[in-house]
Amino acid sequence: MRLLRVLTAAIGLAALLPHTSAAQAGRQFKDAWFWGIKTGGLVYSSASTTNSAAPMLGAEWLITRSRGGLYVSFDQAFLSTTGTFLDRDPDSTFTRSVSLKNMRRLAIAAMVFPMQSAKYHPYAGFGMSLNQIGGAAFQTGFVNTVRYQIALDSVQSKKASFSPIIIAGLQARLTRFSVFGQAAVSPIQQNFFLYNSNSGSAFNASLETGIRYNFGSSIDRAR
Repeated sequence: MRLLRVLTAAIGLAALLPHTSAAQAGRQFKDAWFWGIKTGGLVYSSASTTNSAAPMLGAEWLITRSRGGLYVSFDQAFLSTTGTFLDRDPDSTFTRSVSLKNMRRLAIAAMVFPMQSAKYHPYAGFGMSLNQIGGAAFQTGFVNTVRYQIALDSVQSKKASFSPIIIAGLQARLTRFSVFGQAAVSPIQQNFFLYNSNSGSAFNASLETGIRYNFGSSIDRAR
């Protein structure tokens, strides 16, 4: 609902700016600089769930050239689940549970733009993403502060992970802005909380849709 209000406000703002919109309509897809907002869903697994879905919001930046470009995005998935880690006492090793809240993703990818037309712009990209759990809380207490600090170090090491990311999508040009839909897939590292060795799948996947606005040329033209 939050992003629907944002999208509605953005569309309304575009309608109130006819001169800017006319400029948008005259700009080409290549050699352009786009800002966008999006919504979608993330499919994830954890120690307590397999292939669950979480709503996601995000903002992005796309720079295009004739055949390639650069893509940067920041997303947040709204989830609540349970993760685990191995806690080692001096004389034993056991699994401890942690309550996890939300996940943030920063992605950077190199893009290619095959089979372009005046209105439709398919694209694909490959890059890296940083995935980070927003919050983690222990579900049980500790006998002393030393044991707590050791467990906290273990949690911190599993809250964030770098991973490759593959993106594929289609952008359609409208009069005032462009709309797009895309999918993104990332393999999940075993040392990350959102990894489930029993799920049969070691990937997170997201489906996203949103709007992009062309703010002008991405190159400095000779004067």
